[in-house]
Amino acid sequence: MTALIRASTSGAVVVLASVLAELLGPVWGALIISLPVSAGPAYVFMVLEHDTAFVADAALNGFAATAGTGLFLLVYARRAAGRGLARSLGPAVAAWGAAAVPIAAVSWTPLTAFLLNAAVYGAGTLMPRPAAGPSLVRSTVVARPRPLDLLVRAAAVALFVTAILALSSALGPARTGVIAAYPVTLTSTFVILHRRVGGAAMARLASITIRGVFGFGLTLLTLHLTIRPLGAALALAAALLVSLTYSAGLLALQSRPGPQGEKPGRYGRFARRP
Repeated sequence: MTALIRASTSGAVVVLASVLAELLGPVWGALIISLPVSAGPAYVFMVLEHDTAFVADAALNGFAATAGTGLFLLVYARRAAGRGLARSLGPAVAAWGAAAVPIAAVSWTPLTAFLLNAAVYGAGTLMPRPAAGPSLVRSTVVARPRPLDLLVRAAAVALFVTAILALSSALGPARTGVIAAYPVTLTSTFVILHRRVGGAAMARLASITIRGVFGFGLTLLTLHLTIRPLGAALALAAALLVSLTYSAGLLALQSRPGPQGEKPGRYGRFARRP
């Protein structure tokens, strides 16, 4: 019964985030899917099963592993335009795995993990965004989520969270934190949307998401630094506040007019392909 509650709660969070991401367009979508919608529930349930030392260590290693998510997005954003799903997502997942193995083997400190993430996401911030193509024109037609898509995402995240919690004691905090940082929400989003809205649109979404996922890393860093002195409940609240504040700041920056008066935060919605 407890496992069912965990799975359904995690799936419901992802479904809600997915609906909002697809309906609101690429900028809002990037910010929403970069929130801790899959790892967040995993950590909430983790604090119910493990002591604060375990969760603190898992969060620190998860913060370091967020650099792997940055590589995942960088590779996908570079390859998605003009390529199919397998040729875009496959190398991105391989890049995450190649980064995760050594990350799980290193003893991290908050400083070294921060420097690693700053290097990866600094590169992502400097990477030019793909130009808006036909799939990102202003349109009232939206790639609305289908019930089957939402079910697949909910099931994927529910199984992911359940597996992490079931294996966490055997894996230990370092490996648990790294695995919990795998971008399951991003992967399911890319799998479902790539064929529907096109690689060019998804490359642009990934390039915008890179800015947001760094905030997810700061969320885990906050959890690591606060869970021992504040306790689990206040630490989780502080971590969520950091995530929301960071995303709100990015949204405010996106809304500033560009050089020709263009508002970067209003690139239009995902157009549905026929």
